[in-house]
Amino acid sequence: MNSLTTLIILLTVIHFAVFALMIWIRVQRRTDATKPAVESAQITRCALCGEPATHVGYDGLDPNERRDPHTGRSWSPDMAHYQPLCGAH
Repeated sequence: MNSLTTLIILLTVIHFAVFALMIWIRVQRRTDATKPAVESAQITRCALCGEPATHVGYDGLDPNERRDPHTGRSWSPDMAHYQPLCGAH
């Protein structure tokens, strides 16, 4: 066997190994996509109506609230004064 034949065989084996790896990755992704979503994921509910929350809003109850000088809106550095709200609230 000359060196050219050895090189062709080696490249063919590497090519086949990479091809098999790509197929295995594709099959793994497809089987992962069919698995159900994580069961521990919870939907945060709106504090006012119980609908799914989309954002959080300041409740206005912080005795040390601050006011934004540009917008005039009040806010709190304490995250305990923010509650989940839906799009309607």
